[in-house]
Amino acid sequence: MRRDCQFNFFKSLLLTVLFLNGNSAYAQVEVDITGDEGLRIPITILKFEGEGVDEPRVSEIIRDDLNKTGLFSVSSGNDDWRLVSDVDPDSYPLWKERRVRNLIVAKVENTSDGLLAVSLRMFDIPNGSQVFGLMLAKNPKKIRQIAHEFSDLIYEKLTGDKGIFQTKIAFVKRLENKFSLVSADYDGHNAIEIYSSQEPIMSPVWSPDGRSLAFVTFLNRRAAVSVLDLSGRSNGTNLRPKIIGPFEGSNSAPAWTKDGGSLAISIAKGGVSDIHLVSLTDLNVVRLTDSRSIDTEASFSPDGKSILFTSDRGGNPQIYRATSDGKSPKRVSFSGRYNASPRFSPDGTFFAFIHYDRGMFNVAVQDIESGVVQILSSGQLDQSPSVSPNGKMIVYASERNGRGILRFVSRNGRAKAFFEIPDGDVREPSWGPFLDE
Repeated sequence: MRRDCQFNFFKSLLLTVLFLNGNSAYAQVEVDITGDEGLRIPITILKFEGEGVDEPRVSEIIRDDLNKTGLFSVSSGNDDWRLVSDVDPDSYPLWKERRVRNLIVAKVENTSDGLLAVSLRMFDIPNGSQVFGLMLAKNPKKIRQIAHEFSDLIYEKLTGDKGIFQTKIAFVKRLENKFSLVSADYDGHNAIEIYSSQEPIMSPVWSPDGRSLAFVTFLNRRAAVSVLDLSGRSNGTNLRPKIIGPFEGSNSAPAWTKDGGSLAISIAKGGVSDIHLVSLTDLNVVRLTDSRSIDTEASFSPDGKSILFTSDRGGNPQIYRATSDGKSPKRVSFSGRYNASPRFSPDGTFFAFIHYDRGMFNVAVQDIESGVVQILSSGQLDQSPSVSPNGKMIVYASERNGRGILRFVSRNGRAKAFFEIPDGDVREPSWGPFLDE
């Protein structure tokens, strides 16, 4: 019985051995929006004056960004509307007649010193006012960065929340026998291979400051936790990770503390796995759980006062919550016989996790206060949920046509997207934090 339970509990780890060539092109192939159109914020983004016909266009990237959230009803206007880069006060009645509420116009031009300059304005048509105007000028190769910066500003003005379009994700890719750790923009573009190995790579997780990644690899066929410092990275550089320990037994499932000074690591020996806190300064180890069962997959609350973790101490894998020192553990998942991989939301109001029911592993969220559970995905084998730093989106690993892909779902379940690559598999996503300006 114990052997069967262990196999089921850790099969998600074994299944992560699926994964891209560093030069492969990424394809964003689906955005699916559901729900009442009337509940979404209307916004019209006209084609920008001065934009060429070649991809990518700043206006289209902004539309794509906002569409993926499921919060907006995005329009590009009518083809017969004249291109403008500003709105004259006398034209507000015309825009109202066109039933435009939030309007984005812009002008794109090349500067004499070789930069791409985009001057963008946002207007609140019903109130007859300009919300903001901003000009950004950068290297033309950073056109996506320009667009994402504007998307963040528009998102924040219309929702009051911070946008995630300039954040990063990390994930694992595999092509044949090569495993790679990749850092990319949130939408999979500008992917950079930062570490590769002939051994499997699993469970990447960003440090709170976004400057390091902890992950699991293998030493002499035994799992070990490593930390990769990204602060000195240059494009194409295969960095050398620092091994944490390794400590006797199998080391896995790293999780950062709030201050980034320590890692919670699951250490397994003799069929039993416990969570330990390891200081990255002096490698001092403190045991957090001691239940003579399998305790793993820790996640610290945003305030650092508690942890969620997965345990089979009750017979099947379920999610427990304890104080940050491992005391007073209490079961918090009760829907279904298998719940695992908890991840706190950035505001601590909910957690994402993997829920098993009727032969399907799906992404779910549970409200911390009420305990209400909502299933957000519908795949056969969804894994590794990671919550965006504003708590509005979740990225997770899934499958399509027998290959590993990454899927995205909004917190409200209205927006879903995925991307895949043409000649490999992607797995084990981790959404990075907001970075300091």
